[in-house]
Amino acid sequence: MDDDGAMRPLQALAGLAVIIGLAVPAHADPGSPDPGADARFLDSLNKAGMTYRSGPDAIAAGRMACDMMNSGQSEMDVVNRLAALNPGLNTGGAMKFAALASSAYCPEFLDKSSTKTTSPGPIPGLPGR
Repeated sequence: MDDDGAMRPLQALAGLAVIIGLAVPAHADPGSPDPGADARFLDSLNKAGMTYRSGPDAIAAGRMACDMMNSGQSEMDVVNRLAALNPGLNTGGAMKFAALASSAYCPEFLDKSSTKTTSPGPIPGLPGR
């Protein structure tokens, strides 16, 4: 399981302390369309080895990423914003976070962009069917 190929990004993220929510406004939508989405998102972050200081802040950051995509911002704009707001998050970590947020909250963007632009191959640990 420690093959150099697909495991490198996950190994790099495993030791990374991601501090989500330092400057992310907490503006969760009242009445999420999928009540289990928040728990699945936090679970996917945990499985990917991404740590966070506060579950509600991580959820707010994930929803913010989808809000940005819904407003027409590019995936790279979202990634750059996540990295800028969270000093413990490098570009690769921000890409991973955005992909996990898309999977939980706005899968239409995962299908349209993440699988085409964020990774040269499959993203280890990304839930899928």
